[in-house]
Amino acid sequence: MKHLWAVALAALAGTAAAQTPAEKRIEELERRVQQLEAEKKTPAGETAGNPADTPTWKDLVSLGGHLKWYGFLRLDMHYTDSAFDDPRFPTFVRSEDGSTAVAGVTADERDDDNFVASARLTRLGFDLDAGRIELLGDAAATGKFEIDFFALPSSESRAVPRMRHAYGKVGWDWLYILFGQTSDVVSPLWPSLNPDGVMWNWGNTGDRRPQLRICSEPKLGDRLKLTIQTMAGQQGAIRNADTDALGVRDGDDPGWPELQGRFAIGWQHWVEKKWVTLGFSAMYGAEEIDGAGVDGKNHFDTWLYCVDLDFPIFETASGFSLSLKGEWWEGINLADIRGGIGQGINAVSGQEIRSSGGFVELKVAPVKWWAVTTGYTRDDPEDHEFSIGMREKNEVWYVMTTFMFSPFTMSIDFSHWRTEFEELTSGTANRVTLWFQLSF
Repeated sequence: MKHLWAVALAALAGTAAAQTPAEKRIEELERRVQQLEAEKKTPAGETAGNPADTPTWKDLVSLGGHLKWYGFLRLDMHYTDSAFDDPRFPTFVRSEDGSTAVAGVTADERDDDNFVASARLTRLGFDLDAGRIELLGDAAATGKFEIDFFALPSSESRAVPRMRHAYGKVGWDWLYILFGQTSDVVSPLWPSLNPDGVMWNWGNTGDRRPQLRICSEPKLGDRLKLTIQTMAGQQGAIRNADTDALGVRDGDDPGWPELQGRFAIGWQHWVEKKWVTLGFSAMYGAEEIDGAGVDGKNHFDTWLYCVDLDFPIFETASGFSLSLKGEWWEGINLADIRGGIGQGINAVSGQEIRSSGGFVELKVAPVKWWAVTTGYTRDDPEDHEFSIGMREKNEVWYVMTTFMFSPFTMSIDFSHWRTEFEELTSGTANRVTLWFQLSF
């Protein structure tokens, strides 16, 4: 009997030894398939051997839906060879007039250079997809929440959050309603330089404010679309001015919202999947100052109209691309929408200050990971009855060289800034910026 067992064991050993590598691989794959089948039958929200440990979207969003987180970590470093009014958020270059001193306007000394570094533009946000609303004809319900840390004043090591966007959107393919805080409808583009201030008061108008917006985006075939937007928003949301000190902001006192609208046409040309967009926008609002007002005047209009163009000129499969964008605008009393170099009403005459300006920017990308951008931006208030030290013109020339190794981006920027004043020597400044960004 012992001999029989020995023979059987020897036979089994020989069979195992005779098994080829391919047969062993097949057996391994069969075991893996069986394992996957077992996991597939596991109830949702549970894992084999560890039930209900994996959270679902219902655990993270109270009424269901999905969140998509995004943002970036960022450092900006600026060296400037002359004094701005604020090195972190410049509105103008201080005059270097050596013969006349005006508080808050002239520099203490010529070529007063400075260096600032900031991580304030680090950003965090999420997009919400809350699904469809059956009672509203399967309208899509979406939203956005986004913050950065550019709230001023605060120290560089104790920067506090700033709400950028916080809105909900309900609608269909051709029409939607947006409610909350987001960007203005007018002047929708912005230069690439200086994201700290997006070149506000230097030629780029439009900011963010609480608003109710209605938008229709009909498509006329595959290569043509329209955009029609109307908006009622908070007046005085940026300036927050209470000139008469009676506890009611100048923009609240009229008793009605700021009105904005935009019409744009977009079409596809020879650049695949890119749209040329030409838009026309306008806004109208008012401010009221009670009591004595300004030189006896209590009601002040604010209006702006703008033309914007976003034009991808061409793009090759190898990554070479060329694009152009820009805006031109004109209006009066534009301080609350970042125009007029922050000057809305002449404090002596009570006259609304008229201003015009805009920007143009050309971007060349020889390869997908490297781009050179150059541009010019200007804000030019009319100097009618200006007092000494009031700002007559802001302008900036700039060139940027940007390296994009997704998700990492870095850029070296050079810009020349100039401010002209009433009866004072102009202020000029050269600035070099180095910034790094890691997106997620």
